[in-house]
Amino acid sequence: MSDTTDGASHVPLGEGLVVRRLRMQPSDIVRLRGILAGYDGLASAHGDRTGVVVLVTTTDREAELDEWLEDVAREIALEVIAE
Repeated sequence: MSDTTDGASHVPLGEGLVVRRLRMQPSDIVRLRGILAGYDGLASAHGDRTGVVVLVTTTDREAELDEWLEDVAREIALEVIAE
């Protein structure tokens, strides 16, 4: 497994992992994490209080994560930051 690092939050990435970078109000990060916790292993969330969150998932669940983000964006104002 190669360990490259995602510069936004210093998230170690390896083969078979993908990221989605999000920008949102820092106050919504806890809410996002709470919703994500209900989706058994869909992704892990990494970030700080700057309002940028990096979601990491496997390539197998990438499409599912993208659909989930579309749904969540109806409840939480967020922007997916282009790679």
